[in-house]
Amino acid sequence: MTPPSRSPRRASIKIGLLVYPGCMPAGLFAASDLFRAINRRMGKPVFDPVWIGAESGRVELVDGPVLHLDHALREPCDAYLLPGFWAESAADLDRMLDRQARLLAWLRQLPKQTALWTYCMGVALVAAAGRIDRCEATATWWLERPLRERFAAIRWDFRQAVVEDRSIVTAAGANGYWALLNWLLMRRIPAEVLRDVERAMLVPRSDTGHPAFRPVELMVQADPQLQRLVAHVRNVPAAGLNLGIAADYLAVSARTLSRRIERHAQVSAGKWLRLVKLAQVADALVASTASMKTICGEAGFADEASLMRTFKRVTGMTTSQYRQQYGRPLEHAGTGER
Repeated sequence: MTPPSRSPRRASIKIGLLVYPGCMPAGLFAASDLFRAINRRMGKPVFDPVWIGAESGRVELVDGPVLHLDHALREPCDAYLLPGFWAESAADLDRMLDRQARLLAWLRQLPKQTALWTYCMGVALVAAAGRIDRCEATATWWLERPLRERFAAIRWDFRQAVVEDRSIVTAAGANGYWALLNWLLMRRIPAEVLRDVERAMLVPRSDTGHPAFRPVELMVQADPQLQRLVAHVRNVPAAGLNLGIAADYLAVSARTLSRRIERHAQVSAGKWLRLVKLAQVADALVASTASMKTICGEAGFADEASLMRTFKRVTGMTTSQYRQQYGRPLEHAGTGER
């Protein structure tokens, strides 16, 4: 089995959509549709997706569907998109890796500069092939422990939704393909083209916000009362927010609430409350082109300059930099950055 030779330079990027037994192919179909829409909007072939089977001809997917593919692994491409598979335990992970000997052998022989894009448990396949040793990577968080144990040479960062290191991009989550595609396309396609394609296709915006705000994301609040509190705090002006007000809302003592937050979020209660309000600012930066003066007022901060200093201290980024990296507005008018 020989690795593909490098493709001659073309105007379009040839992307291999890799299908293997037991994979979850939703991301491949989504990517194929998205590439087609971008080509149509651009009026020229920017992406050339090719369906490639890890087995010759016929590939059985998860839960029974079968795809018949014309292209095999030897098909040369500029980049390859590798989907994930369903795994709920370390045993599931081992069983799938044992089934993919042919695919793993092919991945090992690829030239080092080959672009590999993968998400969810597809990252485990790339890891098993040794493609991301000594690289940074992310993957689905619920198998963090077995992944760390099996692939200790990888610099794992499970806080990140997407990680790019050299020619390999990894993303977390079973639907991580949206974050992955978002990440890749933002660096290759004009913003106005992506805007039009998103609107036409109702493409979801991937949640790739700054990891500093992870402790206050609704989805990670195991305590239902803290979920309620996040929603409530967003409606309380920042200038009038304190632990006592938050505790009164939940009808508990300030000491009890402080202990609860520290136990579940691993940060102090005061920091957690500030992060809720700063996350509200971050969401506004991503979702609108409103000025910082407007955002500051809507979140209830008394001092715009102080807010911007705090935001930079927490995220390491100015508000303009955050908006540029995580949002996709066409104009950044009136950001109020100094």
